[in-house]
Amino acid sequence: MTRPVMLWGMGALALLFSLALLIPLGAAVAADTGAILQSLAAERAEKTPAIEDQAGAHPLDSFYAALARTAAKQPGAITRICHFGDSLIEMDLVSGQARRRMQMKWGDAGHGWVNVSRPQPWYRPYDVLHEPAASWIAYALYDSSQKDRRFGLGGALSFAYKAKAEAVFGTSKKGQTGRSVSRFQILYPVDPQNGPLEVEVDGKRLGLIPTTGSPARDAYTEVAVADGAHELTLVAPNKGTRAYGVILERDVPGVVYDALGTNGVGAGALLTIQRDHFINMLRHRNPNLVILSYGGNEARSNFAPEQAKKDLLEDIAVVRQALPNVAILVTSPNDSALKQGPNLVSDGRVQKVAAKQKEAAAEAKVAYWSIFEAMGGDGAMARWYQASPRLGAGDLLHPTPEGGVVLGNLLYNALMQDFAAYLQRGGGFGAARPATASPLQKINLQ
Repeated sequence: MTRPVMLWGMGALALLFSLALLIPLGAAVAADTGAILQSLAAERAEKTPAIEDQAGAHPLDSFYAALARTAAKQPGAITRICHFGDSLIEMDLVSGQARRRMQMKWGDAGHGWVNVSRPQPWYRPYDVLHEPAASWIAYALYDSSQKDRRFGLGGALSFAYKAKAEAVFGTSKKGQTGRSVSRFQILYPVDPQNGPLEVEVDGKRLGLIPTTGSPARDAYTEVAVADGAHELTLVAPNKGTRAYGVILERDVPGVVYDALGTNGVGAGALLTIQRDHFINMLRHRNPNLVILSYGGNEARSNFAPEQAKKDLLEDIAVVRQALPNVAILVTSPNDSALKQGPNLVSDGRVQKVAAKQKEAAAEAKVAYWSIFEAMGGDGAMARWYQASPRLGAGDLLHPTPEGGVVLGNLLYNALMQDFAAYLQRGGGFGAARPATASPLQKINLQ
Protein backbone atom coordinates (compact mmCIF):
# COMPACT_ATOMS: atom_id res chain seq x y z
CA MET A 1 0.00 0.00 0.00
CA THR A 2 1.37 3.39 -0.89
CA ARG A 3 0.66 6.79 0.53
CA PRO A 4 1.50 10.20 -0.86
CA VAL A 5 4.92 11.44 0.20
CA MET A 6 5.35 15.09 0.98
CA LEU A 7 7.91 17.50 2.33
CA TRP A 8 6.48 18.62 5.64
CA GLY A 9 7.74 21.59 7.54
CA MET A 10 8.02 24.02 4.62
CA GLY A 11 6.89 26.71 7.02
CA ALA A 12 9.87 25.77 9.14
CA LEU A 13 12.22 26.76 6.31
CA ALA A 14 10.59 30.15 5.99
CA LEU A 15 10.80 30.56 9.74
CA LEU A 16 14.57 30.29 9.67
CA PHE A 17 14.86 33.76 8.09
CA SER A 18 13.06 35.39 11.01
CA LEU A 19 13.92 33.02 13.82
CA ALA A 20 15.88 35.57 15.83
CA LEU A 21 12.84 37.85 15.90
CA LEU A 22 10.27 35.18 16.66
CA ILE A 23 12.07 33.21 19.36
CA PRO A 24 13.15 35.13 22.45
CA LEU A 25 16.23 33.01 23.07
CA GLY A 26 19.94 33.64 23.16
CA ALA A 27 21.76 33.64 19.83
CA ALA A 28 23.33 30.24 20.38
CA VAL A 29 20.03 28.68 21.39
CA ALA A 30 18.25 30.28 18.44
CA ALA A 31 20.89 28.85 16.12
CA ASP A 32 20.41 25.40 17.62
CA THR A 33 16.64 25.69 17.28
CA GLY A 34 17.02 26.80 13.67
CA ALA A 35 19.27 23.85 12.92
CA ILE A 36 16.72 21.44 14.41
CA LEU A 37 13.93 22.97 12.31
CA GLN A 38 16.07 22.80 9.20
CA SER A 39 16.78 19.13 9.88
CA LEU A 40 13.07 18.43 10.32
CA ALA A 41 12.13 20.37 7.19
CA ALA A 42 14.60 18.37 5.11
CA GLU A 43 13.14 15.04 6.17
CA ARG A 44 10.71 13.35 3.83
CA ALA A 45 7.67 12.00 5.62
CA GLU A 46 4.38 10.34 4.81
CA LYS A 47 1.36 12.47 5.53
CA THR A 48 -0.27 11.47 8.81
CA PRO A 49 -3.10 12.82 10.97
CA ALA A 50 -1.95 15.42 13.46
CA ILE A 51 -1.60 14.82 17.16
CA GLU A 52 -4.64 16.46 18.73
CA ASP A 53 -4.51 18.97 21.56
CA GLN A 54 -8.24 19.20 22.21
CA ALA A 55 -7.96 21.38 25.32
CA GLY A 56 -5.38 23.80 23.90
CA ALA A 57 -3.08 22.95 26.80
CA HIS A 58 0.04 22.03 24.77
CA PRO A 59 0.33 18.79 26.75
CA LEU A 60 3.52 17.56 25.01
CA ASP A 61 5.58 20.73 25.45
CA SER A 62 7.76 19.35 28.24
CA PHE A 63 8.60 16.34 26.06
CA TYR A 64 9.48 18.53 23.10
CA ALA A 65 11.67 20.75 25.29
CA ALA A 66 13.58 17.65 26.39
CA LEU A 67 13.83 16.44 22.79
CA ALA A 68 15.16 19.86 21.72
CA ARG A 69 17.91 19.58 24.33
CA THR A 70 18.69 16.10 23.05
CA ALA A 71 18.70 17.27 19.43
CA ALA A 72 21.13 20.07 20.37
CA LYS A 73 23.41 17.41 21.93
CA GLN A 74 23.46 19.11 25.30
CA PRO A 75 25.50 17.09 27.84
CA GLY A 76 23.38 14.54 29.66
CA ALA A 77 20.33 15.26 27.48
CA ILE A 78 18.61 11.88 27.35
CA THR A 79 14.93 11.86 26.33
CA ARG A 80 13.05 8.85 27.71
CA ILE A 81 9.76 7.44 26.45
CA CYS A 82 7.64 4.77 28.18
CA HIS A 83 5.12 3.22 25.81
CA PHE A 84 2.47 1.09 27.52
CA GLY A 85 -0.01 -0.96 25.54
CA ASP A 86 -1.29 -4.34 24.45
CA SER A 87 0.12 -6.95 22.07
CA LEU A 88 1.13 -4.38 19.41
CA ILE A 89 3.60 -2.95 21.89
CA GLU A 90 4.54 -6.30 23.40
CA MET A 91 5.58 -7.40 19.89
CA ASP A 92 7.40 -4.06 19.45
CA LEU A 93 5.56 -3.61 16.15
CA VAL A 94 4.80 0.11 16.45
CA SER A 95 7.26 1.04 19.19
CA GLY A 96 10.20 -0.76 17.57
CA GLN A 97 10.12 1.28 14.38
CA ALA A 98 9.33 4.51 16.24
CA ARG A 99 12.38 3.83 18.45
CA ARG A 100 14.59 3.27 15.41
CA ARG A 101 13.46 6.48 13.75
CA MET A 102 13.84 8.56 16.92
CA GLN A 103 17.30 7.19 17.62
CA MET A 104 18.53 7.46 14.05
CA LYS A 105 17.42 11.09 14.00
CA TRP A 106 18.32 12.34 17.47
CA GLY A 107 20.78 9.84 18.87
CA ASP A 108 20.78 6.35 20.38
CA ALA A 109 20.97 6.54 24.18
CA GLY A 110 20.21 2.85 24.64
CA HIS A 111 17.46 0.34 24.01
CA GLY A 112 15.70 0.74 27.36
CA TRP A 113 13.65 -1.84 29.23
CA VAL A 114 13.72 -5.58 28.45
CA ASN A 115 11.80 -8.19 30.48
CA VAL A 116 14.00 -10.93 31.92
CA SER A 117 12.00 -13.67 30.20
CA ARG A 118 9.47 -13.82 27.37
CA PRO A 119 5.85 -13.39 28.52
CA GLN A 120 4.84 -14.66 25.08
CA PRO A 121 6.83 -16.45 22.35
CA TRP A 122 6.55 -13.34 20.16
CA TYR A 123 8.18 -11.08 22.76
CA ARG A 124 11.29 -10.30 20.73
CA PRO A 125 12.12 -6.60 21.09
CA TYR A 126 13.84 -4.95 18.16
CA ASP A 127 17.52 -4.02 18.04
CA VAL A 128 18.67 -5.69 21.25
CA LEU A 129 20.14 -9.08 22.12
CA HIS A 130 17.74 -10.98 24.38
CA GLU A 131 18.22 -14.72 24.91
CA PRO A 132 16.43 -16.04 28.02
CA ALA A 133 16.68 -19.76 28.68
CA ALA A 134 13.46 -21.75 28.74
CA SER A 135 14.07 -22.29 32.46
CA TRP A 136 12.85 -18.72 33.01
CA ILE A 137 9.09 -18.31 32.84
CA ALA A 138 7.01 -15.13 33.06
CA TYR A 139 3.87 -14.28 35.01
CA ALA A 140 2.14 -11.39 33.23
CA LEU A 141 -0.45 -8.87 34.41
CA TYR A 142 -3.35 -11.14 33.56
CA ASP A 143 -2.05 -13.92 35.85
CA SER A 144 -4.26 -13.94 38.92
CA SER A 145 -1.90 -16.30 40.79
CA GLN A 146 0.44 -13.38 41.59
CA LYS A 147 -1.25 -12.07 44.71
CA ASP A 148 1.21 -9.28 45.52
CA ARG A 149 0.69 -7.77 42.01
CA ARG A 150 4.32 -6.69 41.58
CA PHE A 151 5.29 -7.21 37.94
CA GLY A 152 7.90 -4.56 37.22
CA LEU A 153 7.41 -1.84 34.65
CA GLY A 154 7.22 -4.32 31.78
CA GLY A 155 4.21 -6.12 33.24
CA ALA A 156 5.93 -9.51 33.58
CA LEU A 157 7.51 -11.06 36.67
CA SER A 158 10.14 -13.61 35.66
CA PHE A 159 10.59 -16.78 37.71
CA ALA A 160 13.44 -19.30 37.53
CA TYR A 161 11.72 -22.67 37.74
CA LYS A 162 15.07 -24.45 37.51
CA ALA A 163 18.40 -23.72 39.19
CA LYS A 164 21.06 -22.02 37.06
CA ALA A 165 18.52 -20.38 34.77
CA GLU A 166 20.26 -17.91 32.46
CA ALA A 167 19.18 -14.87 30.47
CA VAL A 168 21.43 -12.87 28.15
CA PHE A 169 21.00 -9.17 27.34
CA GLY A 170 23.20 -7.16 25.05
CA THR A 171 23.76 -4.96 22.08
CA SER A 172 22.39 -5.79 18.67
CA LYS A 173 24.68 -7.40 16.13
CA LYS A 174 22.97 -5.79 13.15
CA GLY A 175 21.19 -2.60 12.17
CA GLN A 176 21.96 1.05 12.84
CA THR A 177 20.67 1.26 16.42
CA GLY A 178 21.18 -0.73 19.59
CA ARG A 179 24.86 -1.35 18.85
CA SER A 180 26.29 0.19 22.06
CA VAL A 181 25.61 0.29 25.78
CA SER A 182 27.25 2.17 28.68
CA ARG A 183 25.33 0.69 31.60
CA PHE A 184 22.95 -2.10 32.49
CA GLN A 185 20.40 -1.80 35.27
CA ILE A 186 18.96 -5.00 36.73
CA LEU A 187 15.62 -4.64 38.54
CA TYR A 188 14.20 -7.20 40.96
CA PRO A 189 12.17 -7.68 44.13
CA VAL A 190 13.84 -8.04 47.51
CA ASP A 191 11.93 -10.26 49.95
CA PRO A 192 12.52 -13.20 52.30
CA GLN A 193 11.83 -15.79 49.57
CA ASN A 194 13.89 -14.42 46.70
CA GLY A 195 17.24 -15.87 45.68
CA PRO A 196 20.53 -14.31 44.53
CA LEU A 197 21.45 -13.35 40.98
CA GLU A 198 24.90 -13.85 39.46
CA VAL A 199 26.09 -11.28 36.92
CA GLU A 200 28.53 -11.85 34.08
CA VAL A 201 29.61 -9.32 31.45
CA ASP A 202 31.29 -10.50 28.26
CA GLY A 203 31.91 -13.90 29.84
CA LYS A 204 33.52 -12.56 33.01
CA ARG A 205 31.82 -13.08 36.37
CA LEU A 206 31.43 -9.72 38.14
CA GLY A 207 29.65 -10.71 41.31
CA LEU A 208 26.43 -11.62 43.07
CA ILE A 209 23.31 -9.59 43.77
CA PRO A 210 21.73 -10.42 47.16
CA THR A 211 17.95 -10.26 46.76
CA THR A 212 16.88 -11.91 50.01
CA GLY A 213 15.70 -9.48 52.66
CA SER A 214 12.92 -7.95 54.71
CA PRO A 215 10.76 -5.91 54.46
CA ALA A 216 9.70 -6.60 50.86
CA ARG A 217 10.80 -3.86 48.48
CA ASP A 218 12.09 -3.27 44.97
CA ALA A 219 15.71 -2.66 44.09
CA TYR A 220 18.16 -2.30 41.24
CA THR A 221 21.82 -2.92 40.55
CA GLU A 222 23.78 -0.90 38.00
CA VAL A 223 26.67 -2.32 36.00
CA ALA A 224 28.78 0.26 34.16
CA VAL A 225 30.76 -0.73 31.06
CA ALA A 226 32.87 1.10 28.50
CA ASP A 227 30.52 2.40 25.81
CA GLY A 228 30.36 -0.21 23.07
CA ALA A 229 29.16 -3.73 22.32
CA HIS A 230 28.59 -5.90 25.40
CA GLU A 231 26.62 -8.89 26.69
CA LEU A 232 25.32 -9.26 30.24
CA THR A 233 24.35 -12.70 31.50
CA LEU A 234 22.02 -13.03 34.46
CA VAL A 235 22.11 -16.38 36.26
CA ALA A 236 19.76 -17.57 39.00
CA PRO A 237 21.71 -20.17 41.01
CA ASN A 238 18.56 -21.23 42.87
CA LYS A 239 15.16 -22.35 41.70
CA GLY A 240 12.46 -19.81 42.55
CA THR A 241 14.51 -16.66 42.00
CA ARG A 242 12.48 -13.74 40.61
CA ALA A 243 13.40 -10.64 38.62
CA TYR A 244 11.67 -7.93 36.59
CA GLY A 245 13.85 -6.61 33.81
CA VAL A 246 17.10 -5.17 32.54
CA ILE A 247 17.56 -1.62 31.23
CA LEU A 248 20.21 -0.78 28.64
CA GLU A 249 21.33 2.85 28.39
CA ARG A 250 24.25 4.97 27.22
CA ASP A 251 25.97 8.08 28.58
CA VAL A 252 25.36 10.12 25.43
CA PRO A 253 22.61 12.52 24.33
CA GLY A 254 19.86 10.58 22.61
CA VAL A 255 16.52 8.82 22.95
CA VAL A 256 15.63 5.77 25.06
CA TYR A 257 12.29 4.13 24.22
CA ASP A 258 10.80 1.49 26.56
CA ALA A 259 8.22 -0.84 24.97
CA LEU A 260 5.97 -1.98 27.84
CA GLY A 261 3.16 -4.01 26.29
CA THR A 262 1.13 -6.93 27.61
CA ASN A 263 -0.81 -9.30 25.39
CA GLY A 264 -4.60 -9.35 25.61
CA VAL A 265 -5.14 -6.48 28.04
CA GLY A 266 -6.89 -3.13 28.12
CA ALA A 267 -6.22 0.07 30.02
CA GLY A 268 -7.61 -1.48 33.20
CA ALA A 269 -4.67 -3.87 33.45
CA LEU A 270 -2.32 -1.19 34.76
CA LEU A 271 -4.76 -0.58 37.60
CA THR A 272 -4.32 -4.15 38.84
CA ILE A 273 -0.63 -3.59 39.60
CA GLN A 274 0.20 -2.85 43.23
CA ARG A 275 -0.04 0.94 43.18
CA ASP A 276 3.07 1.98 45.11
CA HIS A 277 5.13 -0.57 43.19
CA PHE A 278 4.02 0.83 39.82
CA ILE A 279 4.50 4.44 40.88
CA ASN A 280 8.01 3.75 42.17
CA MET A 281 8.96 1.87 39.01
CA LEU A 282 7.73 4.73 36.83
CA ARG A 283 9.51 7.31 38.98
CA HIS A 284 12.70 5.28 38.67
CA ARG A 285 12.50 5.48 34.87
CA ASN A 286 11.41 9.15 35.03
CA PRO A 287 10.30 9.37 31.38
CA ASN A 288 9.67 12.60 29.49
CA LEU A 289 6.74 11.04 27.60
CA VAL A 290 4.27 8.31 28.51
CA ILE A 291 2.25 6.79 25.65
CA LEU A 292 -0.90 4.77 26.42
CA SER A 293 -1.95 2.49 23.53
CA TYR A 294 -4.96 0.38 24.43
CA GLY A 295 -8.43 -0.31 23.08
CA GLY A 296 -7.97 -3.21 20.68
CA ASN A 297 -8.96 -5.82 23.26
CA GLU A 298 -11.62 -3.59 24.80
CA ALA A 299 -13.24 -3.42 21.35
CA ARG A 300 -13.71 -7.19 21.38
CA SER A 301 -13.96 -9.09 24.67
CA ASN A 302 -16.15 -7.53 27.35
CA PHE A 303 -17.05 -4.67 25.01
CA ALA A 304 -17.79 -1.71 27.28
CA PRO A 305 -16.66 1.66 25.85
CA GLU A 306 -17.60 3.64 28.95
CA GLN A 307 -15.52 1.33 31.14
CA ALA A 308 -12.61 1.69 28.71
CA LYS A 309 -12.87 5.47 29.12
CA LYS A 310 -13.04 5.20 32.91
CA ASP A 311 -9.99 2.92 33.04
CA LEU A 312 -8.01 5.21 30.76
CA LEU A 313 -8.81 8.26 32.88
CA GLU A 314 -7.65 6.37 35.96
CA ASP A 315 -4.45 5.30 34.16
CA ILE A 316 -3.73 8.94 33.42
CA ALA A 317 -4.39 9.89 37.03
CA VAL A 318 -1.98 7.22 38.29
CA VAL A 319 0.73 8.30 35.85
CA ARG A 320 0.30 11.87 37.05
CA GLN A 321 0.42 10.73 40.65
CA ALA A 322 3.84 9.29 39.87
CA LEU A 323 5.03 12.14 37.63
CA PRO A 324 2.79 15.22 37.89
CA ASN A 325 4.38 17.09 34.97
CA VAL A 326 5.03 14.28 32.52
CA ALA A 327 3.75 14.57 28.94
CA ILE A 328 1.07 11.97 28.08
CA LEU A 329 -0.13 10.78 24.67
CA VAL A 330 -3.17 8.53 24.20
CA THR A 331 -3.45 6.58 20.94
CA SER A 332 -6.48 4.83 19.52
CA PRO A 333 -6.54 1.15 18.57
CA ASN A 334 -5.86 0.20 14.96
CA ASP A 335 -8.67 -0.81 12.65
CA SER A 336 -9.69 -4.47 12.67
CA ALA A 337 -11.92 -6.36 10.26
CA LEU A 338 -14.76 -8.87 10.34
CA LYS A 339 -15.77 -11.29 7.61
CA GLN A 340 -19.21 -10.71 6.13
CA GLY A 341 -19.67 -13.36 3.47
CA PRO A 342 -16.92 -12.78 0.92
CA ASN A 343 -16.24 -9.26 2.19
CA LEU A 344 -14.10 -7.79 4.94
CA VAL A 345 -15.60 -4.86 6.85
CA SER A 346 -14.30 -2.75 9.72
CA ASP A 347 -15.37 -3.78 13.21
CA GLY A 348 -17.47 -0.82 14.34
CA ARG A 349 -16.64 -1.45 17.97
CA VAL A 350 -13.12 -0.10 17.39
CA GLN A 351 -14.43 3.34 16.47
CA LYS A 352 -16.75 3.38 19.49
CA VAL A 353 -13.88 2.64 21.87
CA ALA A 354 -11.66 5.16 20.08
CA ALA A 355 -14.33 7.84 20.50
CA LYS A 356 -14.38 7.26 24.26
CA GLN A 357 -10.59 7.34 24.41
CA LYS A 358 -10.66 10.68 22.62
CA GLU A 359 -13.18 11.96 25.18
CA ALA A 360 -10.92 10.81 28.00
CA ALA A 361 -7.93 12.57 26.46
CA ALA A 362 -9.91 15.80 26.17
CA GLU A 363 -11.16 15.61 29.75
CA ALA A 364 -7.69 14.87 31.11
CA LYS A 365 -6.08 17.50 28.85
CA VAL A 366 -3.58 15.08 27.34
CA ALA A 367 -2.63 14.60 23.70
CA TYR A 368 -4.49 12.19 21.41
CA TRP A 369 -3.50 10.51 18.16
CA SER A 370 -5.66 8.24 16.02
CA ILE A 371 -3.87 5.14 14.75
CA PHE A 372 -7.23 4.20 13.20
CA GLU A 373 -7.21 7.30 10.98
CA ALA A 374 -3.47 7.12 10.35
CA MET A 375 -3.74 3.66 8.81
CA GLY A 376 -6.56 4.81 6.53
CA GLY A 377 -9.79 4.87 8.56
CA ASP A 378 -12.82 2.75 7.77
CA GLY A 379 -11.90 -0.36 5.78
CA ALA A 380 -8.17 0.06 6.40
CA MET A 381 -7.53 -3.44 7.77
CA ALA A 382 -9.19 -5.02 4.73
CA ARG A 383 -6.96 -2.96 2.44
CA TRP A 384 -3.89 -3.74 4.55
CA TYR A 385 -4.67 -7.46 4.46
CA GLN A 386 -5.03 -7.37 0.69
CA ALA A 387 -1.92 -5.23 0.12
CA SER A 388 1.32 -6.52 -1.30
CA PRO A 389 3.36 -6.91 0.77
CA ARG A 390 0.64 -7.77 3.23
CA LEU A 391 0.36 -5.16 6.00
CA GLY A 392 -2.53 -6.73 7.93
CA ALA A 393 -2.17 -10.13 9.60
CA GLY A 394 -4.42 -13.09 8.93
CA ASP A 395 -6.27 -12.61 12.22
CA LEU A 396 -7.50 -9.26 10.83
CA LEU A 397 -6.62 -7.71 14.20
CA HIS A 398 -2.88 -7.02 14.08
CA PRO A 399 -0.51 -5.54 11.56
CA THR A 400 2.19 -7.74 10.10
CA PRO A 401 5.80 -6.79 10.89
CA GLU A 402 5.73 -4.77 7.66
CA GLY A 403 2.53 -3.07 8.81
CA GLY A 404 4.13 -2.36 12.16
CA VAL A 405 6.92 -0.51 10.37
CA VAL A 406 4.31 1.62 8.59
CA LEU A 407 2.54 2.44 11.87
CA GLY A 408 5.83 3.16 13.64
CA ASN A 409 6.79 5.54 10.85
CA LEU A 410 3.43 7.27 11.06
CA LEU A 411 3.72 7.72 14.84
CA TYR A 412 7.22 9.11 14.42
CA ASN A 413 6.04 11.47 11.67
CA ALA A 414 3.13 12.72 13.80
CA LEU A 415 5.45 13.42 16.72
CA MET A 416 7.99 15.20 14.52
CA GLN A 417 5.34 17.34 12.84
CA ASP A 418 4.11 18.37 16.28
CA PHE A 419 7.71 18.93 17.44
CA ALA A 420 8.27 21.29 14.50
CA ALA A 421 5.07 23.15 15.36
CA TYR A 422 6.29 23.50 18.96
CA LEU A 423 9.53 25.07 17.78
CA GLN A 424 7.74 27.31 15.27
CA ARG A 425 5.58 28.85 17.97
CA GLY A 426 8.63 29.72 20.03
CA GLY A 427 9.08 26.61 22.12
CA GLY A 428 12.66 26.28 23.24
CA PHE A 429 14.83 24.00 25.32
CA GLY A 430 13.49 24.90 28.73
CA ALA A 431 15.41 23.95 31.83
CA ALA A 432 16.54 20.38 32.28
CA ARG A 433 14.73 18.59 35.06
CA PRO A 434 16.74 18.40 38.27
CA ALA A 435 18.12 14.98 39.04
CA THR A 436 15.96 13.08 41.53
CA ALA A 437 16.85 10.12 43.67
CA SER A 438 15.28 6.81 42.67
CA PRO A 439 12.66 5.48 45.09
CA LEU A 440 14.14 2.01 44.52
CA GLN A 441 16.97 0.75 46.68
CA LYS A 442 20.33 0.57 44.93
CA ILE A 443 22.26 -2.59 45.77
CA ASN A 444 25.87 -3.10 44.70
CA LEU A 445 27.36 -6.31 43.42
CA GLN A 446 29.06 -8.44 46.02
